[in-house]
Amino acid sequence: MRDYDHATQLNAQGALNYARRGLADEKKGDIEGARADFRHALEVTGLDQLDRTQGQRVAREGLQRLDKIATTDKSVVADHGAARPTPAVATAVPIAPIGAGQKAAMSERRVALVVGNSRYRSVPVLPNPGQDAAAIADTLRAVGFQDVRLVNDATRDSLVEALRSFANAADGADWAVIYYAGHGMEMAGENYLVPVDAKLATDRDVPFEAVALTQVLGATEGARKLHLVILDACRDNPFANQIKRTVASRSIGRGLAQVEPDSGTLVVYAAKHGQVALDGDGGHSPFVTALIKRMQTPRIEIRKLFDLVRDDVMATTDRRQQLFSYGSVPGSEDFYFVGASQNAAK
Repeated sequence: MRDYDHATQLNAQGALNYARRGLADEKKGDIEGARADFRHALEVTGLDQLDRTQGQRVAREGLQRLDKIATTDKSVVADHGAARPTPAVATAVPIAPIGAGQKAAMSERRVALVVGNSRYRSVPVLPNPGQDAAAIADTLRAVGFQDVRLVNDATRDSLVEALRSFANAADGADWAVIYYAGHGMEMAGENYLVPVDAKLATDRDVPFEAVALTQVLGATEGARKLHLVILDACRDNPFANQIKRTVASRSIGRGLAQVEPDSGTLVVYAAKHGQVALDGDGGHSPFVTALIKRMQTPRIEIRKLFDLVRDDVMATTDRRQQLFSYGSVPGSEDFYFVGASQNAAK
């Protein structure tokens, strides 16, 4: 709760912050506090249209849910003379309501791990990964993912443990999706995600303080249909300047190198090799703004979806950033975040 209180103080006009605090109040049983925060979310007039739209949608649904619970409790009192305990309520923060067109997503088991690393300890803080990750997690829940795990500011130990736990959840699921925002790097042809506690004083430290992309990919391999890894990690890596090379010929890249994943795995970089992923002027990066928009649009097959995200980002950034994908998904099936009645065999 302290995090939500702090967020609302920093951004008094943030509808989504009020709505999230309302969800936290609702979870702990503070119904009046939840109502007050949901109403605040409906009243704010902040300039961030995306924040306002998302927050007010969450707030309206929260108030409807609380009203329904209150009505149910009253009917129970009338019938039996005493109210039953209030049922547990979902704590997900939906961005869009789940409609009939999304039932396909809910008929499959879809799981996701979302990581946002902002508060690095040895290099400057990154402004957007935390809020970008929260928006992605909210969107995945809204389109029907049953298990979405959000990890903020992961240390190496917590990231490895999150991957271990997620691998178990992905085993037998239909879709397994991992989204990572933060620093990433390449050394000697191997890609790594950089946890917030990494120091990386020498090149020897990299395998011990960072997490190899191969380990991330391995956490999705238990899924039956789709393995998707999205890396918003193509930033201007400050670690590359400070790492001492113990082997002169060992290359250290400022971003991520290309990968060749196994069949059935799609790896998406927010920016292609040699480009930097931009943070943008709004609350989210251009890549995440485009991605959450397209993921909620009905009937966009996943290959087409990332083509559209690429076009959106190039238009927003004046062609300075272009996403790039590696790998493939089965050509015999179509994959939709929203809106297909089934995965149709061609």
